[in-house]
Amino acid sequence: MGVLVALLAAALVPLLRVPVLVALGSGAWLLSSGSTARLALAAGVPIAIILVWGDLVGSRLLIDDFACADPFSPVAWLRVAEAVLVIGAIVLLARHLGTSMTSLGLRRPNRTEALLGIAAVLLIPLPSLYIGAILAEPFFGPIRLDLAQPLAIVPALTLAIANGTMEELAYRGALMSWLSRAAGPVVGVVGQALIFGVAHTGPDFIGSPLPVVLTIMAGGLIAGLIVRRTGSLWLPIIVHIAFDVPLYYAAACRMG
Repeated sequence: MGVLVALLAAALVPLLRVPVLVALGSGAWLLSSGSTARLALAAGVPIAIILVWGDLVGSRLLIDDFACADPFSPVAWLRVAEAVLVIGAIVLLARHLGTSMTSLGLRRPNRTEALLGIAAVLLIPLPSLYIGAILAEPFFGPIRLDLAQPLAIVPALTLAIANGTMEELAYRGALMSWLSRAAGPVVGVVGQALIFGVAHTGPDFIGSPLPVVLTIMAGGLIAGLIVRRTGSLWLPIIVHIAFDVPLYYAAACRMG
C-alpha cells in the first residue's frame, strides 16, 4: 500500500516525482532477493518514470507548434523515446527480479482476442476523432481538429502504438502483476486502476478533471480484469492504441 500512496502523491504533487522515483528505484535494486517489498517497489518504478518524463517533456509539447502530417513529428517520437525508456526499465527490473516478460502478459493472442483486437482497430479510432473532441470540450475547452491531412495518420499511429504498449505494460503489466504478488490480486487490480486515473490529471484541464479521472479509472479496472482473466495484455494494448490515435491530433493537429 505504501507504493500506491507514494505514486498517488507523485501524481498529484509534481515536486515529489523525482524523489519518489529515486526511492522506489533504489529500494527495488537494493532490497534482498525474494522480498515482497522489493516486488512492490519495482512495481511502481515504471509509473514513476512516466510521471517524471511528463514533467520534463509534456509542458513543451503543450506550447510548441508542430506540423500535423510530419512523420518525424516530435509529438510522436518523443513518446517513442519514452516508451523505449519505460519498457527498457521493465525488462531490466524483470531480470533483476528473476521473472519473465511472459508473466506480465506478453504472449501471443488466441483467436478470440485477435478478432476483438482487429474489431477495435477498425471501429474505434475514426468515431473517436469526431466524438472525442465534443466530449472533451467541457474539460479542455473547444477542440477543432485538422482532419484534412491523410498523412497525419503515420505519426498518429506511431504515438498510439508507443503509448498504448508502454502504458499497458507499465500499469496492467508490471504494476498490477508485481503488486498482486506482493500484496494480493485485489490490491494489484484496483491499485493500478486508481493510479492510472489519477496519473491522467494535468494542467490542461479547464474544468473539473474528476469525471475524466473516474472514466479512466473504470477503463483501467476493466482492462485489469481482462488481463487477470486471460493472462494476456494483447486486447488491452490494441484497444488502448485505438483510443490513443486522437491524442496525436489533439496535440499536433488543432485548428485555430
